[in-house]
Amino acid sequence: MEFGIIGTSIWQQNMKLLEKITIERDNKDEILKNLKEALNLDELIYLSTCNRVEIIYTINDSSHNNHILHRLIDFFFSDGSDLNFFPNDFYHFRDKEAITHLFRTVSSLESLVVGETQITGQFKDAYQDALAKGHVGFYLHTLADEALTVAKKIKRETTIGSGHQSMASLAVQEIKNHLHNQKEKTIALVGAGEMTGKFAKYITKDKLGKILFVNRSIEKAEKFAKEFNGTSVSLEDFKKAPQKVNVIASSTACKHAIFDSDFIEKLPQTDQPVLAIDLAIPRDFSDDIDTNKNIKLVDIPALKSKANGNLRKKFVEAGKANNIIRESVYKFVSNQLEVSIKPIFHSSFKESIQLAHNALDDLFKKKVTSLQDDDKNAIKNLVTKLISNASFQPSKVLSEKMAQAKTNLNFEKIHNKDKEKV
Repeated sequence: MEFGIIGTSIWQQNMKLLEKITIERDNKDEILKNLKEALNLDELIYLSTCNRVEIIYTINDSSHNNHILHRLIDFFFSDGSDLNFFPNDFYHFRDKEAITHLFRTVSSLESLVVGETQITGQFKDAYQDALAKGHVGFYLHTLADEALTVAKKIKRETTIGSGHQSMASLAVQEIKNHLHNQKEKTIALVGAGEMTGKFAKYITKDKLGKILFVNRSIEKAEKFAKEFNGTSVSLEDFKKAPQKVNVIASSTACKHAIFDSDFIEKLPQTDQPVLAIDLAIPRDFSDDIDTNKNIKLVDIPALKSKANGNLRKKFVEAGKANNIIRESVYKFVSNQLEVSIKPIFHSSFKESIQLAHNALDDLFKKKVTSLQDDDKNAIKNLVTKLISNASFQPSKVLSEKMAQAKTNLNFEKIHNKDKEKV
């Protein structure tokens, strides 16, 4: 079984590509089923956040693994759409490198805001969703559990998560700054997903202003409005006749932009330009509003630049977290290798035990004839224990040495070759 991760993130700075391989919620189950078949995967977890998309997988046939990135590109571009991207706009990790990347990602060391806690929950949700759909088997189940355990350990043993910053908290800080000197404060939250709920909690807690919930489904908008004492409107009505708002924070799963320059022209004028927070992939605000004076756009790349100093401030704690990651990867890989290697030693162990017992039986029969049966059994048990330690200790030592190696090693291939010889 080979393990790998293919993905792209905001760090690759190709937002169009990130948008292209982001699967919309409505058809997600069917698309992932087709993706798994097209890539010939055994197990699959699809992780999609506001700044990354990753295909976490296992595959039995290594020859297919060599071409899996090409198959993934063919799958997402089968509609004939044209998009400029370079090979390094994707990353593809395998085996030990993939395990390291997964542990770092789930522990937020690869996040836009290092130490944020949202990614751990997002991965857990993606894992549980894949598990419920039957996409996860024993290997990804074991690996996902270990990744979550490592994230908890880093949170417990370092202060890298102090402040609990996230994309939502950074965006809310932008809203606070924008509303500072304004009298009427109305914030439109567009969408009905997790991010909308996070925004609403921050806004309500800090009493930043009135909340207008906007969604394609008016029922979902009304549910949010009831929970957070706000008002609601359908997306269609809001676009036709927008109410006066100071901020529009949007994070929908729409495949295309829902707000354009025509919509901006309809917005009632306020003392300052309307602040547009766009955390959607693909973007909810079209490119043609970037130069519009009536709106101030803050999107994911803009928030990324706001968080650039985060890693420097947490450099020491990030170093501690990296040490925990290295140790955890070593232990996990060592244990997996030992499980793979042990069957190779098992056949020689059984042969050694049989030879030893035959020799002892012959000894007891011809030379040491005065021993009682209990004494004979005690000697046999002692010899069996000594042979067991001698037989399996090399597997532990070898697995530890190989886990420290820089290269990725597939011991299942060795195990299979050994079975062929037997």
